[in-house]
Amino acid sequence: MEDVARAAGVGPMTVSRTINGHPYVANETAKKVRAAIRQLGYRPNHAARILTGQLSKAIGLIVPDLADTFFSVVSHAVQEAAREAGYLAWLAASNGDPSIEEAQIEQMTHHPVDGILLVPANSQSKYLKTVATGSTPLVTIDRPIEGAVTDSVEVENRAGARIAVEHLISHGCKKITCMVMNSHLQPVRQRIAGYEECLRHANLPRRKVTLSDEATAQKVLSALFDSPDRPDALFTANNACTICVIKTLRTLGIEVPKDVLLVGFDDVDFYTLLNPPVTTIRQPAAELGRTSARLLLQKIRSTSSTSSARTVLPVTLMVRESCGCHRS
Repeated sequence: MEDVARAAGVGPMTVSRTINGHPYVANETAKKVRAAIRQLGYRPNHAARILTGQLSKAIGLIVPDLADTFFSVVSHAVQEAAREAGYLAWLAASNGDPSIEEAQIEQMTHHPVDGILLVPANSQSKYLKTVATGSTPLVTIDRPIEGAVTDSVEVENRAGARIAVEHLISHGCKKITCMVMNSHLQPVRQRIAGYEECLRHANLPRRKVTLSDEATAQKVLSALFDSPDRPDALFTANNACTICVIKTLRTLGIEVPKDVLLVGFDDVDFYTLLNPPVTTIRQPAAELGRTSARLLLQKIRSTSSTSSARTVLPVTLMVRESCGCHRS
């Protein structure tokens, strides 16, 4: 803090007041302090803030999309867990853009929250590896930062994919195609690995088809189902893909489950209202949010927040009709 004070030409108390949002710091002075903080890469020391009683009683949550059903449930659960502990949760959406995410993290650490919950836009980010080594407690949700030492809370992506594919195999399916969108995301990569592992064990052929968007889905699926080796089942690896595939199959006149069976990964309430209702792997979104928030709060209360615990939550197969079950 003394280095920041010297660079800004102010006293350490002014730096402290600026960091903590004190109302009596002049705007021009605050700008100088923030510029010095950015220049020096200063991060408030979390252990020191605990010892001096300067915790803000706020945590930050950054997700790719607050409108997404899955992340909406996660966010609500985080807010509830924070409120129960006497904390406020600041919510932000990165839109899956690493540069937006970086700006949000910088803002949260300089107007300090006591800790951050993060769904990384890029799990391989060098910047996030640096953040993970800082003094601000950090817990990642859904996607760990690769190569970083920090806590993460995830679900059984690989095992969940195996459960989905095994269910299709139990229906006699032998040509199961994996449909994916956003295949760069770590959870999706894990699900692809689970799909391939299951079919390899069953000595069945593997075929992965990537959809970039709905505009190209019709061409891709039309070619797939016009081929002599058309699939008898589809495993869709995330919600965006499941919705895209269902809409496109209807456009092409391909009926589920009459013409092809389907199991998706991720579950939303309206899947029960579709015709047919969609069989999916359900992630415990609320538990994911609660567990992550409680873990972060534990780290905040500790003067030594460096750890790398990995919590993995189980998933559930929600059997409905798109997989061929319950047909009259």
